[in-house]
Amino acid sequence: MQQTHPALIETMRLADGQIALWPGHRSRLLASAQALGYRLDPAQIEQQVALEIHRLNDLSRQAAWRVRLLLQENGLCTLNSSPLPDTPVPVQLAWASDALAGHTSPVLLDGDNTWRRHKSTHRPWFAAAQDWLQQHSDHFDLVFCDLADMPCEGSRCNLYVRDAQGTWLTPPASMGLLPGVQRQSLLAQKLVQEAPLSRHDLQTAPALRVSNALRGWLDARLS
Repeated sequence: MQQTHPALIETMRLADGQIALWPGHRSRLLASAQALGYRLDPAQIEQQVALEIHRLNDLSRQAAWRVRLLLQENGLCTLNSSPLPDTPVPVQLAWASDALAGHTSPVLLDGDNTWRRHKSTHRPWFAAAQDWLQQHSDHFDLVFCDLADMPCEGSRCNLYVRDAQGTWLTPPASMGLLPGVQRQSLLAQKLVQEAPLSRHDLQTAPALRVSNALRGWLDARLS
């Protein structure tokens, strides 16, 4: 039987006739394809994305769309889209260690796991979280810690706390977390900076936010 390799994913927001943060999505996809040995034709990807934008803009006046790009190891690229509803804020978070207590899946993430650094269909460490979130629609995400019990990321978002001086801090990429496209944009604009965070930091911060490229940079609260 031929082995099926994970597909690389970019989940993108189409609004006002364009893909938000498209250069970041393209850059991450290219980097992951190169690192993992996936075939990728940049010109073909650009053409397919442009055609999908044109199709959706002609289809409806829907305010925003969720556009999901899948790249197979052999270079096959597919796109599917669906309407994107608004996200009520602040979004609700919970600790994975609390929500998944007693579950067989580990709730601490290994920073040496190469696949965590690439957005793909291979995400077994978040499978239990996704099942839990489907059953708890009032929650946006679960917050995971690394093996040293330091908060690193959510199953679908990056994390931020505002410190007492008003600086927004996000866990460093060296923890093995996914380099979120929205996170990279915030870092490039110097709106946030990397710093190790503790559970206490998240629980006592003056303000808490999460981000992903689909939903943006959102106010959050932690239960």
